[in-house]
Amino acid sequence: MDMTVKIMLGAQSAYACIKTSTVNLDVRLKPGRSAKISLNESASEMREKAASILARAELIEAAANTL
Repeated sequence: MDMTVKIMLGAQSAYACIKTSTVNLDVRLKPGRSAKISLNESASEMREKAASILARAELIEAAANTL
């Protein structure tokens, strides 16, 4: 994957600016952590939220199938 990542420092926060051929994404970095650790933590948190949403969707779908 062709990707560029730049770290932008602002007055109040820092961001990782991620660019691919199809996506531009700015991710706010957590203070007190390296960019790599902060991005990994953000990805992990997103995966946890996604897993929760998928589990709820499966439950809702199962409920629909019982009707």
